[in-house]
Amino acid sequence: VPLETYDLPKKCVLVFGQEGPGLTPEVHEAAVATLSIEQFGSTRSMNAASAAAIAMHAWVRRHVFEQHV
Repeated sequence: VPLETYDLPKKCVLVFGQEGPGLTPEVHEAAVATLSIEQFGSTRSMNAASAAAIAMHAWVRRHVFEQHV
């Protein structure tokens, strides 16, 4: 599911896997959703730290700043 269109819940755990091995089968089984970040151009993968920063920023925008509008 694209991160850009997924409504991240306020109470959630974000788990990130590295390219190649990714997440364990047990983590996938426990997950409610598996999200991806849309990329454009010639890039086919993203550093896990970069992906984590983007996902955490999306959560902050949804749950921290929405209260101050």
